[in-house]
Amino acid sequence: MAQEIDQYLKEQFCNGLKVGESGSKLPLHTHFEEIRKLLEQIFQSSWLAETDGDSSNREKVREKLYYLNNVLTECQMLSWRDQLTVCKIRRKLNDTTVELREWVQKGTTAAQPNGEVSSSYERQVTQWSTRVVDASRVHGFDNEVTLLEKLVLRQESDDQFKAIGIVGKAGVGKTTLCQVIFNKPEVQKYFLPRIWVCMSRKPNEDNDTRVAIVKRMLDGLGVDEEIINKVHKDHSLKGLLYALHQQLYRKRYLIVLDDASDNDAGDTRAFYGKLDSLLTRDGEWDCLAYGLPKGYGGVVIVTSRNEELAKNMVGEENLLRLLPRSDPESFWKIFKDAVEKGTDKDSTRLPFKPSNVEDLKKQILQKCDGFPITAKMLGEIMHDQVKQLQDQAAPNDTQQAA
Repeated sequence: MAQEIDQYLKEQFCNGLKVGESGSKLPLHTHFEEIRKLLEQIFQSSWLAETDGDSSNREKVREKLYYLNNVLTECQMLSWRDQLTVCKIRRKLNDTTVELREWVQKGTTAAQPNGEVSSSYERQVTQWSTRVVDASRVHGFDNEVTLLEKLVLRQESDDQFKAIGIVGKAGVGKTTLCQVIFNKPEVQKYFLPRIWVCMSRKPNEDNDTRVAIVKRMLDGLGVDEEIINKVHKDHSLKGLLYALHQQLYRKRYLIVLDDASDNDAGDTRAFYGKLDSLLTRDGEWDCLAYGLPKGYGGVVIVTSRNEELAKNMVGEENLLRLLPRSDPESFWKIFKDAVEKGTDKDSTRLPFKPSNVEDLKKQILQKCDGFPITAKMLGEIMHDQVKQLQDQAAPNDTQQAA
C-alpha cells in the first residue's frame, strides 16, 4: 500500500502540471517541470528502497511529494500578478530542486567519510505545510475545531497572550486542524496579522535553525528578503528578534508554528521554550519569546509530534492531544468524499453508491489504522481507477451507439 500511495502522489503531481499546460500557463512551470524530471529519476533508482538512519528514503520522498502537491495547488490559485507570493514559492522550489538533485546524484544525504551525516543534512525531510485547506472536505474534527476556536478567540482579557500546543502522531490531523482554524472568517477578522510558519528544515538555509525560523516569520510578515539578510548580517539573531518584535508590536497576531521537532542541540531547544516569557529590561534577546510582544492579545499555536517539546514551549495546561481516530463514519466520509471528488486539482465528479457500504466502512477503518490521511489517499486512488474505467468504456459505448 505504501508504494501505491507514493506512486499515486507522484502521478498526482505530474498530472497537476498537465492541467496547468491545458489552460493559462502555470506560474513557475519550468521549475515544476525540472522537479518532475528529478522525481522520475528517483523513482527509477534503487536508492528509494534504502534506509538512512531511522527513516527510509521512501518516507522522505513521500513527505516531499505531499509538500510539492500542496505548493502546486497553491500556485495554481495564483496569477503572475501575485509577484510577491510567486517569488516566495520560487525560492522554496529552488531549495527543493537542490535537495532532489542531491538525492539523484549521491544516492544518500551527504554522508561523511566516517559514515556520519553532515550537520546541514542531519534532518528528516518532512511535509512542507501551507495555510491552504478546503474545510468542506475535513471530516471528524468538529469537537476539536470547536474547542480550539474557543481557546483561540475566548481570552480572559483582550490583551492576554496565549500559547497553545497540539500534539499527536504524524498524519493524525494536527496541521489540518490548524488550517481550518487559521482560515475561519471569525479568526481572520479577529487577528491581524496571521502568519503560517512551517518549522521543518530545508536545504540551503541557515544551519542555525533559530535564525532560519525567525527569518521565515519576518518573511511571512512581508519584510523584504534583502532587509532580513542585512539585519542578520549587521546584528545577528538578536537583531532579527528585535525586528520581529517591532513588526508585531501593538498588534493582535496569530502565528502557527507547524511541525516543531526536537532535532537540535539543547541551546536551540531552550530558544523555543516558554513562549509566554516576558522581556526584562536587562534581558538578552536570546529566545523566541522575546520576539513575541505580550499585552496585545497575540496567540501562537504550536504543532508537534514531540509532546515534551510542545510542553516546554506552551506549558502542560495548554496542550491539546490528538489521538488516532476510531470513528468509522468519519473515515467513510473522508474516503467517499475523495472517491467522488478526487484531488483539489481534479474537477471530475464521480457518483459513488456501493452496495456493500458497511463492509467497506470496516475495511477502510482497518486499513487506515486511525489516520485520516490514509483514507483520503485510498479514496483518491479509487477515484482515478473509476475514472480510468469510465474513460475506457466511453469509446465502446460510442461505437455501439453508432
